[in-house]
Amino acid sequence: MARSYKLLRLLAAALAVMGTLAQEPALELRGAWSATTATQTLRGSWGAEISPRNPDSAAGYWTLLNDAGERMLSGTWSARRTGSHWNGTWMARTTQGRSFSGVWDADIEGSKATTFVDMLRQSFEREVAGTWRSGRYSGSWWIKGSKNKNSG
Repeated sequence: MARSYKLLRLLAAALAVMGTLAQEPALELRGAWSATTATQTLRGSWGAEISPRNPDSAAGYWTLLNDAGERMLSGTWSARRTGSHWNGTWMARTTQGRSFSGVWDADIEGSKATTFVDMLRQSFEREVAGTWRSGRYSGSWWIKGSKNKNSG
């Protein structure tokens, strides 16, 4: 009887912890980005939602704006951290339905960032940079975060 009571208490405690973790809200981060191609500089906005249970991967959205601030492309991205290297994929569609996709990466050797969240939070203080590629096109990118109510 005492053994089943202990097991029941252990199970109740485990369920309480799981319930607390399940209720923990995702961290929402956002900011601005810019990127270069061989002939131009691009700019837009980005947003990320990161689960506190998995801080080394993320997914989000991004937009490409023209000089008048109108949305030209919108899409999604995903990322994963391995050591001091972050990499991911992105895709987007124009307002006419044409799609684009590619990959991106960032290597922030020497940074104090230990999670992907840390890397994005660094962008609140200074730009974080990396490279991107889509087919035969490639360039560099920079992000700058902006504080919001749920940015941690």
